[in-house]
Amino acid sequence: MTDRGRLGAGYTLITQQNYYASRLAGLAGATVVKLVTPRMAPARFGQSLVTGPATGEAHGLLGATFEHFLFGLAGTSRVTDGERSLVVEPRGYVYVPASMHSTLEVGTGAQLLWLKRPYEPVPGLTAPEVSHGNSESVTARPTVTAGLTRRELIDPDDAAHDFNMSLMRFEPDVGLPQIEIHDEEHGLWMTAGGGMYHLGGDDHEVAAGDFIYMAPYCPQGFRAGPSGAEYLLYKDVFRDGF
Repeated sequence: MTDRGRLGAGYTLITQQNYYASRLAGLAGATVVKLVTPRMAPARFGQSLVTGPATGEAHGLLGATFEHFLFGLAGTSRVTDGERSLVVEPRGYVYVPASMHSTLEVGTGAQLLWLKRPYEPVPGLTAPEVSHGNSESVTARPTVTAGLTRRELIDPDDAAHDFNMSLMRFEPDVGLPQIEIHDEEHGLWMTAGGGMYHLGGDDHEVAAGDFIYMAPYCPQGFRAGPSGAEYLLYKDVFRDGF
């Protein structure tokens, strides 16, 4: 068997060959691949790949203890709270605040990424409200690196938010300008293309459908391959970890 999956110093690389189909009591009917949870210390969030049933829908309560972020990969799902019904289609997204009692409906054959974490409030700042949209309608912002743009799915300048979700798009053979070492942890889903990721001193080929967890202070860097690349990046922000 050829497999690129690895557990390294400060990181985990999970490929499609590593997916392990699991289930959750609170989301009956759906198949769940748990990509990272707080069991993977020191992770302080969870991220899962959720697939709907072959027939019918899967339903589950998101509850109001955690905040959530959903990103559509295939099919149609919905987040409802009694007053509204927010559709999650491919490349669509919904941010669900910790104060919102809501239900997730995963459609027939639908697939989405589900991020879950406890909200960290800050005195004097009002907690964020629900937000949603489609990433293709979000303006791609240039960066200091030519050939690298980012679409911010959560306002990166709003300190009430304790995490960001960014779509990073690389032109062919474009890479990050440095090997980064920082306090923020990451959950990274390769949405398209591929390249080479430097993780904890190791270099790994990555491709669409791969997931990487990067712990705080894990040395990290990326260069896209000849077809370019894009990934969805989770990063905790505006908090100091205490």
